[in-house]
Amino acid sequence: MTETSQADFIGTIQKALGRENRPAGSFADLVQTRPNPEDEPILAGIAARTETQRTALFDKLVQTGKQLNLVVRALPDSIAAADAIAAIVAEKQSEWGDEKAVVAWNHPLVDSLELDRRLDVPVSTLDMFTGPNRLADFQAQSAQALCGITSADYCVAQTATLVLKSRPGHPRGASLLPSIHITVIRPEQVLADLKELYTLLKWEPAQQAEGLTDCLTFITGPSKTADIEATLVHGAHGPRELYILTINQE
Repeated sequence: MTETSQADFIGTIQKALGRENRPAGSFADLVQTRPNPEDEPILAGIAARTETQRTALFDKLVQTGKQLNLVVRALPDSIAAADAIAAIVAEKQSEWGDEKAVVAWNHPLVDSLELDRRLDVPVSTLDMFTGPNRLADFQAQSAQALCGITSADYCVAQTATLVLKSRPGHPRGASLLPSIHITVIRPEQVLADLKELYTLLKWEPAQQAEGLTDCLTFITGPSKTADIEATLVHGAHGPRELYILTINQE
């Protein structure tokens, strides 16, 4: 389309809409730069959330999780969380042979667990792999792993949905390929509903500065399907079990 024909085309649309004389707006006029009036109390409510309210949200998350066959636990510190993960690894059996292995994110909260020291099985992170095929090698390790340990950006209590942004050191394979997915988060990362989530993603300063990454993953419960004879099966297209561990501030 030439520049002249494009102008004629746009002019025809403006005429049909009754906007022939409307001046062209600037970028600032077209893009919203401040929260809507209805968004401001949501942001304020999240920021001012009390311990009692957080406990109520956690209880909601636990109840929703039960309906989805996922386990939610509150733990006092990283040592208790690491012990809980060690108990899961010891109890569960690998789907791919007798050897057990764990893959994990390079993430401050996951690093605080010191899993390589506390677990009796190999623990692999992306930074342990080198060369041009390091991501593919990590994904191959993830596909054979018993557990994948990640954190998350948020967890929505209403639907027990984990929200994970893709970032360097946070490969998606760690949450999608192992037999068991374990996520560790802080209590303040638990939100009430999707409206709170989308409001934070749009207006929270740190989220605004980062913007949306290449992928935003929503995980609601372990993988499941009822395609075959309407029989519900877990682990058909991803982890068969999902654990959400909240760790209090230390």
